[in-house]
Amino acid sequence: METTLLIDEQPYVLEQLLSQERSLITLGRQSDKAYNVIAIDDEGVDTFQCQLSLCEAGWKIQHGQWRTECPKGIRSRLQHACSLCMGRCVNTRPAHPTYSWRMPEKVALVNGTELTNDGVLLQQGDIIALGSKRICVNIKTTRP
Repeated sequence: METTLLIDEQPYVLEQLLSQERSLITLGRQSDKAYNVIAIDDEGVDTFQCQLSLCEAGWKIQHGQWRTECPKGIRSRLQHACSLCMGRCVNTRPAHPTYSWRMPEKVALVNGTELTNDGVLLQQGDIIALGSKRICVNIKTTRP
């Protein structure tokens, strides 16, 4: 299966964004507070807007993000990744990072329905609305 998000004609293949260190894909406005895997350049998007996780049934999108608490207050794409790549920071206890659920102040919609932190499974043709951005979901099923 290959799932692509199309944002401003830029394709993001979700499976290619995962790695051994990264199990979640975060979407949000880029800022000095956090690194997002997919940065959305829109003032109507919160820094901690939503996250995507891969499960057996496909990709699940949730309102908000799990984030590590950075003990030094450093977040930069130049720093090494914390455990599970939940944020970019220098974690003094990488074996035991502290996580918290960060709720955005701004609304996200999937097919016109407000997204919750319980999340929803993405389907072919879904439209995700973040601020003024409309993100199209394309899912290709590969057959052996």
